[in-house]
Amino acid sequence: MVQGFSLEKRTTELAIIFGENCRKRRKELNISQRSLCEMTGIAAAHLSNIENGRANPTLELMEIIAQAIDSPLVHLLSKMD
Repeated sequence: MVQGFSLEKRTTELAIIFGENCRKRRKELNISQRSLCEMTGIAAAHLSNIENGRANPTLELMEIIAQAIDSPLVHLLSKMD
């Protein structure tokens, strides 16, 4: 393992970035959390945890969300200023 690198910390950072970007994009599209849940089949509590960076979604789940909000997954995983 590379010295000073924490996989757990990096995973958490990506989960936070992904969640923030998903929420931002969902709001840009004027889609409610409930509607996104219906579109994706994700439970409301789980989607809330994802958007708030409290859950680490699987790659498959991230792709489902990305498709539902019409955004490339790579954009949702990138820091946007």
